[in-house]
Amino acid sequence: MLRKAMALTTLAAFTASFQPAPLEARTQLPASPAQQTVLQIQHDPLACVTVVAAPLVDARVNPGAQVARGYVYFRASGTPYFYYAIMAGEAPDLSATLPRPLPETRTVDYYVQATDRIALSRKTPQYVPVVVPENVCKGKGLVVGPEGAGLTIGLTDEKQPPVPPGFNSKDIAKVILVTGAVVTLAALQMTTGGTASGAAAGTSAGAGGTGAATGGASAGAATGGVSTGVLVGAGVVVAAGAAVAVSKSHGKSSPQSVTNHFIEGDVTWSGTGIVGIQLLDPTGASVGTSIPVTDCTLTASRTARVFLQGQSLATGTYQVRLTGTSCGAGTPPTITALLTVLTDAGQKCSSQIIAVPVGTTVPGCSFTLP
Repeated sequence: MLRKAMALTTLAAFTASFQPAPLEARTQLPASPAQQTVLQIQHDPLACVTVVAAPLVDARVNPGAQVARGYVYFRASGTPYFYYAIMAGEAPDLSATLPRPLPETRTVDYYVQATDRIALSRKTPQYVPVVVPENVCKGKGLVVGPEGAGLTIGLTDEKQPPVPPGFNSKDIAKVILVTGAVVTLAALQMTTGGTASGAAAGTSAGAGGTGAATGGASAGAATGGVSTGVLVGAGVVVAAGAAVAVSKSHGKSSPQSVTNHFIEGDVTWSGTGIVGIQLLDPTGASVGTSIPVTDCTLTASRTARVFLQGQSLATGTYQVRLTGTSCGAGTPPTITALLTVLTDAGQKCSSQIIAVPVGTTVPGCSFTLP
């Protein structure tokens, strides 16, 4: 037990420096009055949604070459907090799937926001589609099986509950905390009970910090939200901005056996130069949504990411590839990077340190999903 506690403490302390900035800092940086984004969003608003199909929100964001990310922010009308879904696809055509509303939800609020490569953003007006019976609404939606839609949603405030009020929890597989850590919904429910009283099991502050490694819950968790601290303290491993649950059996920790809905690969480095990350599926095709680093003026620790989600991911061997890119003078011939891969079944590739030659694509690691 002592060795296990020391390992968790070391891992949390090591990865704390790699935590991405909170959502607001990443996507809504204030623009100078002289600067305006060139992005334009074209979107046909949803007139209605149903409780049987997961709403599909699509948009065209131009110019596509300037798009860094797209989001759909949503909530049940009358509730205080917005949640978000990251839009997938190749710009300018982006889309995101939202959880199904519950029968008691009357209307849904949502809007689309896109961020360009210099962190300026544009968003649409807020739309309010009504929730109606299936045979009435002809809106776009994803047919959902008994296991749910396998979606990943993001939080915008540490005080909000992990499941959006008024939406079907079966559709949610992963939750992005305000720290950027990605956690299974099952892990959140297991460690916090989905309530403020469960989350308040610890007595320290700071998601992802040293206090978190000792099992404390942040003030946000104590008021009904969730924090990285309470997850680490309850046996959830946090690594390079992501987290997975571990179960305890016969005195040993082992990954939970779950259907694979999610793969995330993170590569973290510092100094001059850029490292790109690519995920190949068992057929050798490049898959997933890439969140690259493109700003050559940055030299502090930063992370590029690729993630893939779905109702049930293909089984077989996946590969991760890394590419080193020069940022001109001062770029070393080789960039040292930390590679971490996580899935519903647990961590893959064991947080490898890899030397990535500039101008070359090299194998990062390979792993198999059962």
